[in-house]
Amino acid sequence: MTIERTGGTPKARPLGRSLCQILAAASVALALVVATLAPIGTARVGAAEEEHEVTPGGPTMPDIDPASIAWFLEMTAGNMPAGMFPAAAETVAVTEPLAVEAAPPPPSTGSVVAGFAMMFAGYPYVWAGNTPAGFDCSGFTQYVVLNTLGIDISHGVPNQAGFGWSVDWGMWAPGDLVFFQNTYGPGISHVGIYIGDGLFIHAENEGTGVVITSMYSGYYSAHYWGAKRLA
Repeated sequence: MTIERTGGTPKARPLGRSLCQILAAASVALALVVATLAPIGTARVGAAEEEHEVTPGGPTMPDIDPASIAWFLEMTAGNMPAGMFPAAAETVAVTEPLAVEAAPPPPSTGSVVAGFAMMFAGYPYVWAGNTPAGFDCSGFTQYVVLNTLGIDISHGVPNQAGFGWSVDWGMWAPGDLVFFQNTYGPGISHVGIYIGDGLFIHAENEGTGVVITSMYSGYYSAHYWGAKRLA
């Protein structure tokens, strides 16, 4: 308490808070200091020793009158030693990374074969030819495969049918060799290159040259023999 004089006679004036409240508030400060400096361990004050264990919810504190806590903080505002309480977490702005468009995948080997073959649409047909000056059917496929895959499948339809892996009807992929039988003679007698969407390119005859035709056309579907995949 404090002493004041009234009319010359000293009178005692009680503090705004009881001693119990002051001690309780001081306990709060001590608990906060211990929680800051030693989250797990032992804090020694004078001869007393008290253990504070960190739990998922933070330090466990005794029940204290909230009014006492508010009064203590008001009385000690601006007088606490620097560093006693942890500084507020600093907010850091996070900038989202710019979206980067993925590069398109490289074309498949078969697509390269088909794309190269289509460059020769409209070129002339020449019997036994295997150059851009003129192709027959197997000379055309030989030239395209050699210049894309580096494989010499030789000249002649029956020879080329011996290369690669068999492909079922309708399961073709660009670059597959497609074979036909009994066209101008018995047995396997014509070949082309599948380019996708049910189409193939081939050196058909002297009247049409290198053309693109549907696999489902009446003539070629009726004479279909099979398909082979080289890569």
